Amino acid sequence: MRPLIAATATQDRPLPWGWLLGALLVAALAYAASCAWWPFAHCRKCEGRGKFARKDSKVWRRCRRCKGSGTRLRFGRRVWNRFARVRKAAS
Repeated sequence: MRPLIAATATQDRPLPWGWLLGALLVAALAYAASCAWWPFAHCRKCEGRGKFARKDSKVWRRCRRCKGSGTRLRFGRRVWNRFARVRKAAS
């Protein structure tokens, strides 16, 4: 008769930090590329329309946040522009 083993030993595997950091780096590069390619996004206030209507839809007014353009500068592009301005001022 064989003796029963109550519990098996589990091996402690190290966390895949390299894979996680690599995935974060790829995601950051993809976001930076998308901010370079498409610097503008829809305005969140007017949902890209650039104007608002009254409840009866007879009177329209321009969106104050985007000034009627319907677009806004994305966060990543704002950061990119700030770094470019600082670098240009330093030279």
